Amino acid sequence: MTNKKLRILVIVIVIIVLVAGAVALIKKKKNKLANAPVYGLSPTIVHVAEAKAGDLDIDLSYLAVVESFQKADISSRVAASVVSVAVNEGDRVNAGDLLVSLNAKDLFADIDSISAQIAQTEAELAANHSTAVALGKSAKFWDREAGRDMALAEDGAIAEAQAEATVNRADEIAGQRDAANRKSTAISRTVDVLVHKKIQLEAQLDYYQLVAPFNGVVTRRMVDPGSLASSGKPLITVEEKDRLILAFDVPQPDLARIVKGLPVFFSMDGQTKTASLSHMYPSLKESRMLRAEVFIEGPDTSALIIGEYVPVTIRIKNIKDKILLPAECIVLGENPYVYLVQEGHIRHHAITILGNNGKITAIDGIDPGSQVVVNTFLGWARLADGMPVEVAE
Repeated sequence: MTNKKLRILVIVIVIIVLVAGAVALIKKKKNKLANAPVYGLSPTIVHVAEAKAGDLDIDLSYLAVVESFQKADISSRVAASVVSVAVNEGDRVNAGDLLVSLNAKDLFADIDSISAQIAQTEAELAANHSTAVALGKSAKFWDREAGRDMALAEDGAIAEAQAEATVNRADEIAGQRDAANRKSTAISRTVDVLVHKKIQLEAQLDYYQLVAPFNGVVTRRMVDPGSLASSGKPLITVEEKDRLILAFDVPQPDLARIVKGLPVFFSMDGQTKTASLSHMYPSLKESRMLRAEVFIEGPDTSALIIGEYVPVTIRIKNIKDKILLPAECIVLGENPYVYLVQEGHIRHHAITILGNNGKITAIDGIDPGSQVVVNTFLGWARLADGMPVEVAE
């Protein structure tokens, strides 16, 4: 009897231990399940940017080439040998400075020949004029004699034949006088023609002295003494240095935003210089781009080299005191919007885009200090309005 009770007691104790272990195991499992994350409700990790108020410059950048405002290829109008060259590359010249002298020996010989012809013709004119004057005096004398003899003949004092002879002599002398006067006129015209021809030849002397057409710098010398200068062949190139042009091409998509007068920025000697868009060509180039020019003059030209490339920036718009966000925060489309982080969730929020410089976007529609989600590698498709998120540190 005692052994039977003992076995019952042992069985009861074993049952109690098993029940207690089962209860403890169930509680542990419940606690584990309670602490396990709920499927589908874990927050998504996002990166955010803070919306800030500020100003935004909208710029377009191009690569310009430095060109001279004026450029002249100096060439000869005549074929002649080069006597001397007064300049070298890099020399500064003023308008009217001598650049190249050509051999004008043949021209001087022609001028001397014309001068001799003029002197000879003027001597002939002087001699003929003296003859004409003398004949004029003689004609007056014979006119008086003819009149006197005709009166005497009418009175019967002399024979009619004698009076007619006197009249004929008067007419002859008058004819010689008129011929001498006409000859003087012809010789005078010959002198005028010769003088005009001499003036033309002397004017051609300028063709043999090539001078600078404006103040500038000699950028190319293509001739030496002894060379033959032919008509139209460039000998010296002079370019203006005090006024320069920054020239660049504008592609068609940018044309609607660029107008004459916009501010232009460029760098020179490590400093940013400001100018304005001076000129835009009225038609496109063969490359289907439009040439634009910025005129530079004064001290700003000193450090620029003709032919070098210079990056230029055109400021097409300045947006003041608006909300600024990285471009990666904007969900683009017909109605752009952003995702704001509010109380651990993201909220879809419509905005108005005011401008973009490629990196930063100016907008209206949210307050400064707002936390805005930045686009992730997987894009906006993984986000939805109202979903829980966790902001990455």
